[in-house]
Amino acid sequence: MSTPTSELRTVIDRLPFSVDDTDAANDAFRRWVKGDDPDAKRLVDLWTYCYVCRYFLSKSTKGTFDNTSDADELTTRAYRKVEKNRDSVRNPDRYANWVSVICKNTLLNYTRRNQFSESIEEEEGPTLTSDEEHPVAKVGFVREAFNEAIERLPPYLQEPARRYFLEDQEFEEISEAIGKPVATVRTYKHKAVKQLRTDDRLREYVERPDFGE
Repeated sequence: MSTPTSELRTVIDRLPFSVDDTDAANDAFRRWVKGDDPDAKRLVDLWTYCYVCRYFLSKSTKGTFDNTSDADELTTRAYRKVEKNRDSVRNPDRYANWVSVICKNTLLNYTRRNQFSESIEEEEGPTLTSDEEHPVAKVGFVREAFNEAIERLPPYLQEPARRYFLEDQEFEEISEAIGKPVATVRTYKHKAVKQLRTDDRLREYVERPDFGE
């Protein structure tokens, strides 16, 4: 593990337990959820910040990023994602693991985007004329159509479908959020795909054999 910067070390020293003590982090999260300890939220926020910062700092020192600013950007992105979605964590004993999944998936998405950009740069892209509509112009319509179609799914499929198709979450991340095994999440996704294929507005996008794979 890389040595934290002096700034991060100062913050870590404010924790009453080690960043690696996931049981203590889960316990603080449990107390915060139950409202038993008014100081629990501060501990949860502090531990989460330290864990996320240390995770991406470690990756940065190993040369994972092309630009040093990428580590800061991913740290902010992952932390905000945790803040926005942690109310959906059903099992407090899995909070620390859920945070680690958020970090890993944030890094994975970054890596995928970089690989995609590199492949685009290696090829000569098509020239668009003023009469051609760029596919991105349809994104707003497609997202709205997906939203409405997902709302018509059975209740138990709506949340996993929304997280998978609209929030681009991985199976492991959805599993942690809804408290179901990964295998169950995969089954939910396939059932959602089967029903989404029947929506006329989405036919152009979901009739491909590889849709949802």
